Amino acid sequence: MLGCAAIPHDRPPEADEGPEGAISTDPGLPGLLPQAAGQVSAAAEADQVSGSAEAGQVNGAAEAGQVNGPAETGQANGAAEAGQVSEAGRAPVARRPLVARRALAARQAAGGLPAGEASPVAEGRQAAGSRWAAAVREAAQAGQAAQARQEAAAQAAAEAERAQAEKAAQALAERRPDWVPWLIALIVFGAYSVISISRYLRLDPGSWDLGIFTEDIKQFAHLHAPIVNIRGAGFNLLGDHFQPIVALVSPFFRLAPSPVTLLVAQALLTALSVIPVSRAATARLGTSAGRVIGAAYGFSWGLQQMIDFDFHEIAFAVPLLACSLSALLRGKTRAAALWALPLVFVKEDQGFTVAAIGIIIMIDARRARLRAEAEASVMAEAALTEASAPAEASAPAEATASAEASPSKFRDADIGLFLVCWGIAWSLAAILVIIPHFNAAHQYLYWQAGGAVGGPGHHSVAALLSQTAHGYREKLDTTALILLPVAFLALRSPLALIAVPSLALRFISTNNSYWGTAWHYNATVMPIVFIAAIGALARIQAGRTARGMARGKARRVLTTAIVRFSPAAMLVIAVLLAFRFPLDGLWNPGTYTINQHVRAENAAMARVPDGATVETTLTMLAPLAARTDTFWIGTFPNPAPQYIVFDDSDSGWNPNPQNVLAFVEARHPGARYRQIFLANEVYVFLRS
Repeated sequence: MLGCAAIPHDRPPEADEGPEGAISTDPGLPGLLPQAAGQVSAAAEADQVSGSAEAGQVNGAAEAGQVNGPAETGQANGAAEAGQVSEAGRAPVARRPLVARRALAARQAAGGLPAGEASPVAEGRQAAGSRWAAAVREAAQAGQAAQARQEAAAQAAAEAERAQAEKAAQALAERRPDWVPWLIALIVFGAYSVISISRYLRLDPGSWDLGIFTEDIKQFAHLHAPIVNIRGAGFNLLGDHFQPIVALVSPFFRLAPSPVTLLVAQALLTALSVIPVSRAATARLGTSAGRVIGAAYGFSWGLQQMIDFDFHEIAFAVPLLACSLSALLRGKTRAAALWALPLVFVKEDQGFTVAAIGIIIMIDARRARLRAEAEASVMAEAALTEASAPAEASAPAEATASAEASPSKFRDADIGLFLVCWGIAWSLAAILVIIPHFNAAHQYLYWQAGGAVGGPGHHSVAALLSQTAHGYREKLDTTALILLPVAFLALRSPLALIAVPSLALRFISTNNSYWGTAWHYNATVMPIVFIAAIGALARIQAGRTARGMARGKARRVLTTAIVRFSPAAMLVIAVLLAFRFPLDGLWNPGTYTINQHVRAENAAMARVPDGATVETTLTMLAPLAARTDTFWIGTFPNPAPQYIVFDDSDSGWNPNPQNVLAFVEARHPGARYRQIFLANEVYVFLRS
């Protein structure tokens, strides 16, 4: 400040270059720019900066440099507004902007610095600033990378913690099995046995299917070909559907030769499917949820409809699907595959469901592989960027652990591919080879119901879409009712896709019996949608655990409520639907009533001896098929049997025949019959 005040402004300074590059001004201003303040050393010419040059460090006071060395005039110790000048001869920095400008002008006037050229001080400052900005950017990038690694590590830790908790809960559940699901299964078995057996005792079958399967299993029990005359004289049932798995009931039928054996077996298979469904829910959602969901599944309307509609081979598919998908949801891929393999022997269309299970396994394996690769990449990057040695040593270990987990998933992909090939191969073999071989016409009878797919109609994509859209209201209602027992939660799980082949084959068909909620066709989708719903709730719960801190309070409350109250909602829906479906018959007195007409039918059947050939109406098919060679009066032509048992009040003929004896003799020209029993419009005729 004092030096600046002593400078006159009436004339420009006269500068002479002194020794060693010193710049002196007018002699009348002695000491104004001393040698230490004006010296430009060789190191300054090279833009050398002492100390931490790359980081732009300035010695002395931070914002204003300290001037080192003697100064005759204007010397300042401590903080100065100009930059610090070291004794090592760095580029001098003027203590005042005016002094610096006059020194630069003097240098230019003396020819020591070309006009317009930046001073070494400015160049040094610019270079130091650039290096400082680069250092700041690098620090910011390093911070972002560190934050990303921390977030990835936190997410991985949360997932690991969740997986460990699930494994612990699963291990605990396996070590200490819950007896409540077995009690639920016992109640389901009792209820369904009562419903089906009481309907059989009332001689009120849903169709001829109970009689068909009774005769089919009777033939297997006696080691005969499955010739079922109810379906047609000499008809081999393997030419209708590929369902050899029903032969498993034949040993029990040999011990108790009655249609009741089939009905009890069906109720037992259905009840047993409760256990894997409940176990999956327990492993993923907890014990209470497992019990509640098990009860809701056990009394779902699709299972009720199957129980109420005679006996069918898909009773075997229900527990197989439940066990397979339960194992798949719990991460037991091999067990899931083993349970899925026998499905191809239930019915020819189940192979497509097996293929769908295989596709889901392959998708899960691919996701696991991509996840492992991503984790390994993150860990490898962390190993390269981390500065500390322990972190560098631990990151590769974690990456190696992630990589070591992937081979099992690669094997899972092979298992899924095998299931796809296995299912499709068996379905195609059954439809194209096995069934036509045993069929008398050497064809698959149900191609006709395929319409645009396999029937005689016009085959095109447009025809297929039009056929599928036909009756869309009923199909949409069926789909909605399938999803209603699980509160539509199954839509959030990829496991729900396993139901697509079954529903697609039904909705493509031109037979409208497949579209609705009646009959037994919806039983196999019940275990699929329930286990898919369990998987969906587990995904919601896992997302809440992993990202709960990042979500808003309202969303956390919502997800918690969904996970906590959805099992109870499923049970409430099952109870409400029970009043619309066969379970309602349990508290209906008519379920247990045997009227006089049924007694007359029982008396009429008692007149037919075991092993005889008999032709009868629908209601008496199953009881007679268990001990006689039975034909249905609705098929034609039938060989003339020894006995004809005819229920004139429920014969299926419209109008009812006026003369029953003349009617039955007209069906078998050349045969003569005589009446041996009549009660309550039930006739028994014996061939003369």
